[in-house]
Amino acid sequence: MGDKSDEMMAGIKKKDPLSLLSRFVADKEGNRIGESISIYKDLLIIKKDGDYYAIPLKHVDELKGEEIHLKGIVQWKKAKELAEEWKKNV
Repeated sequence: MGDKSDEMMAGIKKKDPLSLLSRFVADKEGNRIGESISIYKDLLIIKKDGDYYAIPLKHVDELKGEEIHLKGIVQWKKAKELAEEWKKNV
């Protein structure tokens, strides 16, 4: 594909995925929705309102300062299900 966000995510995955940790996570409108706490496989684990959610790294759009911005619409039910595997393995 070669677009800018794909290149950025490839760089993060290869160099330092830990750079995504302990950052606020914002939706595509810029509203803060949680905080990143872990990386598991190809998922960004976020804590939101006391619950855990797993967002595929391909939905990370960009880093803006201390915030991670997501692209697309988050399917919270699916994200919560994906986080269950992470919780069982930590």
